[in-house]
Amino acid sequence: MNKVTNRKKPIKKRLFVKSAQPLSSSIDTVNENQSLTTDNQTTLAKTEEIKLNETQKAELETLELQPNMATEIDEVGQANLEATSACLQQNAEPEQPTLPTKSIKKQPVKVVEEKQADIIINLAKDFKFFTNELEEPYAAIQIDNHWEVLDMRSNKFKLYLTKQFFEIQRTAPGSDGLNQALQVLEMKAIFSDSEHKLQRRISGEQNNFYYDLCDANWRIVQVNADGCHIESNPPILFTRNKNMDQQKEPDFSVGPKELVTLVRKHFRFKKESDTLLFSVYLVTCFLPQIAHVILVLSGEKGAAKSTTMRMVKKIVDPAKQDLLSMPTSKADLAIYLNNSYMPCFDNLDTLSAEKSNMLCMAATGGAFTKRTLYSDSDETILQFKRCVGLNGINVVATRPDLLDRSILLELERIPKGERKTEHAIWKGFGADLPRFLGAIFNTISAAMTLYDDVELDEVGRMADFTYWGYAIAEVLGIGGDEFLQSYLTNQDTANEEAISSHPVAAAVIAFMKNRSTWAASVSDLVKELEVVAERESINTNVKSWAKESNVLSRRLKEVKSNLENVGIFYDIRHVGDYRKITLRNKGTATPENSVSRSTLQRPATDALEDDDLLSLDGKLDYCN
Repeated sequence: MNKVTNRKKPIKKRLFVKSAQPLSSSIDTVNENQSLTTDNQTTLAKTEEIKLNETQKAELETLELQPNMATEIDEVGQANLEATSACLQQNAEPEQPTLPTKSIKKQPVKVVEEKQADIIINLAKDFKFFTNELEEPYAAIQIDNHWEVLDMRSNKFKLYLTKQFFEIQRTAPGSDGLNQALQVLEMKAIFSDSEHKLQRRISGEQNNFYYDLCDANWRIVQVNADGCHIESNPPILFTRNKNMDQQKEPDFSVGPKELVTLVRKHFRFKKESDTLLFSVYLVTCFLPQIAHVILVLSGEKGAAKSTTMRMVKKIVDPAKQDLLSMPTSKADLAIYLNNSYMPCFDNLDTLSAEKSNMLCMAATGGAFTKRTLYSDSDETILQFKRCVGLNGINVVATRPDLLDRSILLELERIPKGERKTEHAIWKGFGADLPRFLGAIFNTISAAMTLYDDVELDEVGRMADFTYWGYAIAEVLGIGGDEFLQSYLTNQDTANEEAISSHPVAAAVIAFMKNRSTWAASVSDLVKELEVVAERESINTNVKSWAKESNVLSRRLKEVKSNLENVGIFYDIRHVGDYRKITLRNKGTATPENSVSRSTLQRPATDALEDDDLLSLDGKLDYCN
């Protein structure tokens, strides 16, 4: 910029610029006439509006907002005008007027760090999210070319995400971030369109049966009518828990007929019929989605009851803790049944009515619900259909409904000369375990082709077990009829056990021993049974005894089918203001024993009519 000499002290004036004029562009040509005199040029330079660019205007407007810089702007503006005038005098391009700028500190650029929850969610981007039939969230994770299924609400899934985060970030995730990520991932599963029915150990789908080997590669055995083989890339079918143990690989070269030989080698039952029945039972344990009979083992001390139960458990459902003690609460029992395909309860003495009912439900299929922890209305549903095993010195199952679903097998005491060490027993059994499995799977494959053609005139209480057992017995070489006879005989034994363990049933049988029919009020029968119980030494100080007429009606219902199995039928009907019960013994043909009536203080209408007796043909009504 050319210097202007001998300038007077500039008068401070605030520079006002029209809003439409730019402030910092090069000063446009002030006048088109380049031939003006120096005086005219100076006058024009002072009076002509200076065209400024938008940038300088913006800077000036900013500076005008700062009072401490107003004086400086006035001085600079005057200096720029004078410099412009000097340039015009010399016909030179004016230099850009410069404005002082306030020193602005450079702020460091903020780097937005990715949240821990977002990192964890991104780590799970390749997971398969789905729900089971109860809408519980699960994730399938691909590990080493196979898929593993984890419950998203389990601690193992939480630890897996922590492991993945730590391997990348080399630090542990915060609890808030982890919980936020878990909530988002659970949402993905709950609202996904994918649903799989998950099972433990055994499953079935579209004429195929599957058995989980529980090995590290999540391999399964697939069985169908065409044969059986090990599948390395199975569909999503199973979930596991920490108590489940790995099964040995089956030897598929072993034929079905070798199974009975293996059973005779390692198991000692008192009766041959029990050995055959047990061989069929062992195969049915591998069938999914059917009602399974309850295995009840009994025998004196030294009969290897616990060892036998452990062997059954290792064949069907190996576990790290194979035998369980009966839990005290109903909720704990439900958890045991939910977590194990074959829960085996060892060395039992008695079973309460509550636990007996729960085991009945487990055999035929059922569920247990409870309120979800830390929630008001959510329910946790435990669903199960299981193969249950019980053992004790005596027959631990005593209630009729439980015995109806059971097979009772008695073990014989091992002679002193045939006893072996634990090591020798398990070494021999372990060597034969793959042969057991191979024979069982081959038997199922062959029985699948026969099952649909089975037709029976007489079926046991557990119908699925009866039909499948018949087909399996044919494949094993036992014979379907032989199996059916063994099963029905075992049912008779269970019925006798139910009657002998039920005080009311035992008293009724003793009461009707020498009678063909009997009729009276229900309250009179209570008195008669009290006399019989005292004579027959039947314990009446138990909950199952009936001391009131309304209780007697309920107790009789419990053993109705058991009484009918030995030929005793009853009918209870309302007659006026009391209830009349009629008993008939079809199993005792004693014509000299006619109807026995008690003397009742009732109206004439209380007398029995012959039609009442003739109507007792087994199809009886009930009234409480």
